[in-house]
Amino acid sequence: MKQTLRSMLALALMISMLFSSQALAAYETLEYGSRGSDVLKLQQSLLQLGFDPNGADGKFGRGTEKAVKLYQQSRGLTADGKAGNKTLTKLYAELEGSSSSGNASSGSTSSGSVTTTNPNTLKYGDSGSRVTELQQNLKKLGFYSSSVDGKFGAGTQRAVVSFQKKHGLSADGLAGKKTLELIEYEVSRLSSGSSSSGSSSSSSSSSSSGYTRTLRKGYTGEDVKSVQTRLKALGYYTGSIDGVYGTGSIEAVKAFQKKNGLTADGLAGKKTFDTLFSSSAIANGSSSSSSSGSSSSSTGYETLRPGMTGADVKKMQQELRSLGYPLSADGSYGNETVEAVEEFQRINGLSADGVAGSKTLALLYSGNAKKYSASSSGSTSGSVSSSAGSSAMGSFTGKNGKTIRLLHWQNEIKPNLKTGAHLSVYEPSSGISFTLYVMSRGRHADVEPLTSEDTANMMDAWGGKESWTPKMVYIGLPDGRWTMAVMHNVAHGTQVIGNNNFDGQNCVHFLRDMSECEANDPDYGVTNQNALRKAWKSATGVVVE
Repeated sequence: MKQTLRSMLALALMISMLFSSQALAAYETLEYGSRGSDVLKLQQSLLQLGFDPNGADGKFGRGTEKAVKLYQQSRGLTADGKAGNKTLTKLYAELEGSSSSGNASSGSTSSGSVTTTNPNTLKYGDSGSRVTELQQNLKKLGFYSSSVDGKFGAGTQRAVVSFQKKHGLSADGLAGKKTLELIEYEVSRLSSGSSSSGSSSSSSSSSSSGYTRTLRKGYTGEDVKSVQTRLKALGYYTGSIDGVYGTGSIEAVKAFQKKNGLTADGLAGKKTFDTLFSSSAIANGSSSSSSSGSSSSSTGYETLRPGMTGADVKKMQQELRSLGYPLSADGSYGNETVEAVEEFQRINGLSADGVAGSKTLALLYSGNAKKYSASSSGSTSGSVSSSAGSSAMGSFTGKNGKTIRLLHWQNEIKPNLKTGAHLSVYEPSSGISFTLYVMSRGRHADVEPLTSEDTANMMDAWGGKESWTPKMVYIGLPDGRWTMAVMHNVAHGTQVIGNNNFDGQNCVHFLRDMSECEANDPDYGVTNQNALRKAWKSATGVVVE
């Protein structure tokens, strides 16, 4: 009897130990090289919390490993990039709304100690007035949509990660000194707004020149992007508009400073900002006798350049509109105005650089300028049918150095373009590039920006504004060909990528037969086809019927 009792107790102990062991090892460790549905679930969970594993495909690659490390780091776990039981238990419990896994400040490891090195850093699990302020600021900037409750949860962290990605910071979900300073700076920019006065003199204040701090090597942010965009418009900067003040930006600033009589130290301080964004800024390679002209020209007209705002810009826009050139008179020298000025210059025999210098303005206001018309835009070299094939329509070298053709959607693009493919986009007026993800292929391509950075770049190419007006772009296809297309940047409909800061999809319109488009897509589709044909004629002189 005693022996039987001892056996039963031993068996119960073994069962207890077995269940205890299973509880401690409920999840198998997932690491680099792992594959399958468990990896897919992990990737989808990381995406929900704002940690991008570079796609959810069920394959544990370097992107997933990096995302796991960032999650572990932000939660005070050992940041080894391996999703073991402790990491997975915490991750899935968090998604289920459980708080039993504790907050990020618990658990001390050498790899995870980064979460406690600076007591002023806000992190997952924190609460209080500073978190409330953070949430309020992120909401003002459009990154946070949940309730402002002063609790740093998953929603707040997702917002922080999205903000960090857009501004080129380490996307670790930790609101440290650099992140908080940049958030406050963006809020102050939003509050102050851009200058609406007609003055753009070198004595402009920080609200008109955008100056809030001296830019030095390694700085990131929207003010860096503004400087890069302005330097590119003036011909000093040839790199990407990435918001990172690196070697390329510094060298461009030095060249600008030297040309404009400033101390060429590469630091973008207030004096450099004021000169850079003034009407007297001297473009690279230009002089007082340049085709665009300068502020000291005998005509008395000050040069107007991309990025400027005010009464002088609005006056020029109104005059262009009176001559039939398609643009709005909003007082802002954006991409639409650049295109209109370039068109005016081409039709009137001037150097088409999109900068309204003294010669351009003198002719514009002379009463002798040529009006805009479809027949005067470029030199016509015949007309072709839309279905004639791209070889019959010719080609040209785009501003990105690529050979640009006009490829037919149904005949030449759609049969070889798969859902999930990536499209490279180059917007020629700004020189900005970004990548689109193909969601579906109907009468046009339904797409969305691949990453939050691509969304930011796309919005920058549109001057920071949403618009349904078709804009001409160059599209790089997966097979290496480049074609002209038109698109807008307004989010609508469904969304596939959940962490790209673009709440929906947008569309790319390629060449279609007009008769087919009129039958199946008579409104917005025809609008896009007309815009595309106009842009192609302007670039090549070929009329597409």
